[in-house]
Amino acid sequence: MKSMRERLFSVPRAVVVCYLALAVWVCLAAPGAAAQSPAVSSQTLTPEPPALSPAAVSTSVFSLGPLVDAKYDRGIALMYRLEFDKAEEQFRDIIRVDTANPAGYFALAALSWWRYSQNFDVQADFKDLEAEFMRNVESAIKVCEERLDKKEALDQTYFFMGSAYGLRGRWYAVQRRWFKAYTNGNKGRKLLNKAVKITPEFYDAYLGLGIFDYFADTLPGILKIPALLFISGDKARGISEVRLALEKGRFFSTEARLFLVEIMTRHEKNYKAAFEELAALKAGDPSNLFFRLAEILTLIHAQDWRKALDECISFLADYKKDPSPGIAQQLSLIYLSAGDAYLGLNKPLEAAAWFTGGTAQTAFPKKGWVTYCYLRRGQAMDLLGKREEAVMDYRTVLARDNFWDSRKYAGLALKKAPDFSEVSRQLTED
Repeated sequence: MKSMRERLFSVPRAVVVCYLALAVWVCLAAPGAAAQSPAVSSQTLTPEPPALSPAAVSTSVFSLGPLVDAKYDRGIALMYRLEFDKAEEQFRDIIRVDTANPAGYFALAALSWWRYSQNFDVQADFKDLEAEFMRNVESAIKVCEERLDKKEALDQTYFFMGSAYGLRGRWYAVQRRWFKAYTNGNKGRKLLNKAVKITPEFYDAYLGLGIFDYFADTLPGILKIPALLFISGDKARGISEVRLALEKGRFFSTEARLFLVEIMTRHEKNYKAAFEELAALKAGDPSNLFFRLAEILTLIHAQDWRKALDECISFLADYKKDPSPGIAQQLSLIYLSAGDAYLGLNKPLEAAAWFTGGTAQTAFPKKGWVTYCYLRRGQAMDLLGKREEAVMDYRTVLARDNFWDSRKYAGLALKKAPDFSEVSRQLTED
């Protein structure tokens, strides 16, 4: 199973490519000196609900003003809990306060991206969501252009403009529209560089620069896409820039940590470092199931099958206590992960039961994770010597939309039943 492809992990496996193309990650920073922001009364915004977690102490000098900062902080926290409708309320409040500030528009664009990323494993028509995404990106860019004409808050303006171009590059990369992905991403990188040239202490901007540097150094040769081979970067510098944003930026600690989890898990194979960042994420928001999902996927990558299984069981128990629509879309991934853990332990009977749960205990039967539950259950049945039942599952996979070469593996399995060595290879290498 090619775990870590969701956005978080966002984010589709083509997502690894989009890091290179975009020049910024999902940038939700909102810097800009408080003196440059309009005054906001307590009556302007909707009442603030209880905080999800204590506000982090920041060394950043940037702020949009305490009330708007609070809206941004809470909207970001809600987005990472996959509570998208609640996050949207926070971001729209920011636009109501100041329609001439790019922060709210960019936040809504990033929110559209996150909504999309939770269903990347479903072949569906996302035209309405794409139109909403593009509209908010273009609004953010337009507002930035107007601010540039007035020479207003240039560091902040270059930041949001660069972030908007980078995020649009990411969208194009997922669609494999490489030229548009690169041109938007590279433009975003140049604008972020302008922001830090004006204000070197603009720490939030270093996350996007660091991501570009890291993947520009590591991915072109792996991807073997000729159009990208001329791009240069610096992996070590990229990691340092990301850590700078993590340690000193105002709004970026969560996104920076998630990025470090991704690269330490999938690329650097430094699982100890990945788990350290995950521990920090969970400490900041202990009830956040999305962070725990990220931990499960990292455990699968690390082949810590026993702990992955324990975490899946605990995850489902806690979800049942407080179900949420965003997490509900990913439940089949939890069942798949638990089944994979049992397969890794060479316990196909137990694995098959979990895969069956993944096909039955979901309100989203078209998910690609469900397809993989059928594929893996077929493999478990073959390991149990139940060829007839295995064949039925492989044929089900072939009748569904292709996801992560699911049809390829089902077709091969119909010709020859996979043994444990092959199943294990798919779990740990593909």
